[in-house]
Amino acid sequence: MSVLDQNKPYQKYFEELTKIPHGSGNEKAISDFLVNFAKELNLEVVQDEANNVIVYKEASKGYEDHPSVMLQAHIDMVNEKNGDSDHDFDKDPLDIYIEDGYLKARGTTLGGDDGAGVAYIMAVLADESLEHPRLNALFTTGEEATMIGAFTVDPKLLDARRLINIDGEEEDVSNTASAGGIDVLFHRAVNWTKNDTDCYELKVSGLSGGHSGGEIHKEKGNANKIAARILHNLAKDGTITLCEISGGLKVNAIPREAKAVFAATAGEAKVKETAQRVIDEIKKELEYTDSGLCVEIKAVDKAAEAMDQKTSDAIVDLMYLMPTGLRHKSDHLDGLTVASENIGVVTTGKAGFDLAISIRGALDSYVQDMTDELKTLGSLLGFTCKDDNWYPCWDYMDVSPLRDTMNEVYREVHGKDLILEAIHGGLECGIFKEKMHDLDIVTMGPNLYDVHTPDEKLNMESFDRTYTFLCKFLSRL
Repeated sequence: MSVLDQNKPYQKYFEELTKIPHGSGNEKAISDFLVNFAKELNLEVVQDEANNVIVYKEASKGYEDHPSVMLQAHIDMVNEKNGDSDHDFDKDPLDIYIEDGYLKARGTTLGGDDGAGVAYIMAVLADESLEHPRLNALFTTGEEATMIGAFTVDPKLLDARRLINIDGEEEDVSNTASAGGIDVLFHRAVNWTKNDTDCYELKVSGLSGGHSGGEIHKEKGNANKIAARILHNLAKDGTITLCEISGGLKVNAIPREAKAVFAATAGEAKVKETAQRVIDEIKKELEYTDSGLCVEIKAVDKAAEAMDQKTSDAIVDLMYLMPTGLRHKSDHLDGLTVASENIGVVTTGKAGFDLAISIRGALDSYVQDMTDELKTLGSLLGFTCKDDNWYPCWDYMDVSPLRDTMNEVYREVHGKDLILEAIHGGLECGIFKEKMHDLDIVTMGPNLYDVHTPDEKLNMESFDRTYTFLCKFLSRL
């Protein structure tokens, strides 16, 4: 029995999508599904080596001389589930249901990001009654991971220079710019030596964390940076030598927890006294931005091995000197973070020490300059440095006829202006703009909440309204 209204094509297609596993890296089945969908409609379709799908639909009568429009959504989803869920994302359909006007999935992410956009585009392709210019419907892969689909797509296959990206999460918001970024990976080999010195364990927890694209401007605590600051101050009292250090889970997430085990010559009383002084300072600094900070330090059994002193000192120095957090704010766009860094993940093992930092900037020059700064620091301290996961920015355009038309239609439908918002996160739009410099871009989408979590939900009234708006918008292009 169907959960969604089969008389509304976009709802019908969304439900069909939930039956096909399509987590990032597992998009072949849904890509093939879209190819077959296009063929059944007798529409021209291309599938590339990254499993991107491009479907072409000719202009409706009276729109033949209008410039083409690209509709774009990504076909992968984030696979997250509750701890008590036995859902297998590789083979199980999502168990969707409606509650209090919201569409949800039991125990898992819903995939509304970006199944809603995919379903909208499918409905537009299938409806012969709509008025619109020639359409390039682009379905991309891997957006939630490496954005491989956007990077791979051949711009020669796209004749449209007006893009409607349907990956938004707020009905009344359209993005106008997004950050570019890169991850820089630092590595240093470790010589492990026998340890005969008293050891201590430092644990940082209780921080609120968050996505470094959307939360970095809130000046939250970074667990890796806090651990480094405490260790740096402890080293002033006597020799400290790291036995292990780790923190963070994802490079683009502000780390909530960190842990270090170290040998120290200063004695337990002095270690705890110094640590507490620094902890009190940091708690005062974070009183209004991250008040849940908890730091524990205690004596533990002697570790059998510790790092060689030179490497241990270099690691503490690197983490202490490395900037993290907001670097610049915009004077042009109110509240926009234009440059930031996030020390996301720190690990140690027999192979050595590794650190990953995420860099974001509203201009590619910001990203390049911060990357050069960090690599210079790493080189001076004896670390190898490697770039990873680069993506370009989408710079704000003062003149955007597509944005103006979208706002006009939105005002007619809703009686108010769109909220136009530049964001500090990365979007596929930046990659498309890099490939097609003359591209005019807008973004849109229905109201989605708690995306990337098992609590994800899609507002059904907004789902309906946004499709109606999309169709009217297309008729004005």
